[in-house]
Amino acid sequence: MRYWDDMRTKYGFNDGGAVPDGAEVYRTIYIRAVNQLAEQLGSGVCAAAYDRAGVHNWCLILFYDVNDLSGHTPNELAEALDITADEVLEPDEAMDEAIRQAYLLDLDSFVQVSVDLSDNFGEFVAALYPVNEGDPLVAEVNGQPQHVYPGGRVRLAREVNTFAGTLLPSGSEYAVAWIDYHPPLVGLAAQPADPVLATTGPDALVVVEIPSEIRPASENCEPIPPFHLRDMDDEMLEGYSEFYDWSVAQISMRQAVAELGRAVQIVNGYSNTVSSCDPGESE
Repeated sequence: MRYWDDMRTKYGFNDGGAVPDGAEVYRTIYIRAVNQLAEQLGSGVCAAAYDRAGVHNWCLILFYDVNDLSGHTPNELAEALDITADEVLEPDEAMDEAIRQAYLLDLDSFVQVSVDLSDNFGEFVAALYPVNEGDPLVAEVNGQPQHVYPGGRVRLAREVNTFAGTLLPSGSEYAVAWIDYHPPLVGLAAQPADPVLATTGPDALVVVEIPSEIRPASENCEPIPPFHLRDMDDEMLEGYSEFYDWSVAQISMRQAVAELGRAVQIVNGYSNTVSSCDPGESE
């Protein structure tokens, strides 16, 4: 009974942080066995399952007077019941002997473990790609690819929980402290040198800035946000906002050409030209 001692205290299983899969099954076997032995040994107490609420270990085995539990079947005692007994007791001498003998029975061998392939594995493999140091964390948010780099900045597409239990609101911006590729994870900080205050999957982020040291070294000309409009002399069009959606950027480029009467280009988050439009093509 390798888990018996952990089930006898709220501090078991590393204070509840390491309750094993199938703990309820092990508990059922333990309770049924020790109660069967204890009854024949004349014990005045009975073991019962108890699911503790709140923090600490939830998977417990408690003892009660057999008279308080007389209305329950052996199977019911192995389930988490709402027991209205007078008080929780300690094992008597006969129950201690039952527990000692149960330890000799290799009860854990009666638990059958089934190993199955997760339904998500195919999707995981399809999205798997090799990474090298310095590569971005690539994600798709609302149909738009995102390239997340340490040192860049992102805007939250939804609320994110902090380590302190508060919420970072949707639309707020943060520095990217670090990235992990597998599984994809991003550490967020208020400013680059600040401590990490939250982690989240990249699907919660919209990239608003690729680091300045990355941009000049990249020749990437794919539609990677954020997008800006620039004239053909490579001057940014300050009167037009930045865009995070490729289709919106294309529409805005054609509008800018019509309004300014000169050619305009879209540059991506790497400051490289993705597309351009001349007067006459915007209609």
